[in-house]
Amino acid sequence: MVFCIIGLAIFGILGIFSAKYRAYFKEALHCTFQTATLRPCTTGFDKKMQMKISTKLAKINKGLGNFVFKYFQAISVLFIAIMIVSLALAGIGFYNWIAFGNCNGPQGGNCVLNDLTGRTDLETCDQNSIINDLNQPTISGIQISSGG
Repeated sequence: MVFCIIGLAIFGILGIFSAKYRAYFKEALHCTFQTATLRPCTTGFDKKMQMKISTKLAKINKGLGNFVFKYFQAISVLFIAIMIVSLALAGIGFYNWIAFGNCNGPQGGNCVLNDLTGRTDLETCDQNSIINDLNQPTISGIQISSGG
């Protein structure tokens, strides 16, 4: 059930490039639709993928294949949680880039999206002037100079 959602995202992207994955995408879509309408999944897509993944891993390492087969549902839930969190964080970063011109929001900072788009109209922070201002002590706006 949970793997159908993961398969929908993964095979949707892979299906763009290969016809083999389009069939998997259609099965995942059907299974996800059935799950969303509170009907049991009749395609057996999750069991088929569980077998495929477990047997490929068992060829490499039998213990790993057994572990994945045994805890496949829990691993699927973990991947769903990771996918949702990463999509949320990417959305927040994109919103901050649109709203504030950086990925970090009002506190500012550099953003990789600026490098990709070549955006240079953003406010930059001159670290040297900040350090120089911190090195020279002031009292109520009066600068104290050392020396004679």
